[in-house]
Amino acid sequence: MDTTVSSAIISFGLGTVLGTYLKIRWERSNSAQLQKQEYKTTRYKAVILLMYSLLDFDKNSSILQKHGRDFAGIDDLVGELKTEWNNMLLYASDDVLKTVQEFINRPIQDNFRIAALAMRRDLWGGKLTLKLGDINL
Repeated sequence: MDTTVSSAIISFGLGTVLGTYLKIRWERSNSAQLQKQEYKTTRYKAVILLMYSLLDFDKNSSILQKHGRDFAGIDDLVGELKTEWNNMLLYASDDVLKTVQEFINRPIQDNFRIAALAMRRDLWGGKLTLKLGDINL
């Protein structure tokens, strides 16, 4: 009977240790994923602002100034977008990289919306039901 009790106590102790270990691993992984998601969200918001400003630099440069981003001209803004794109190589999905690159090469409204949808898909996953024509102002 003592062996059964000892085995039960040892099993309970090992189960508790293993459970605690797995919980710590899960919490670390979850925390890392949350930090990654927050970082991508912040970076994508900055890129969206830069891209939107590039669509009509003269009209939208005041928006950039409100956020502490004062560009001397459109070439400086494009240079900043290229820097952001190079940084995205570390964290963005392939689709986001391709669509933002396309926008930088051809900054038009459709390419802006395509890139924004790619960012949304990358951030929140899953299939999007929105079509390009659905998000037109």
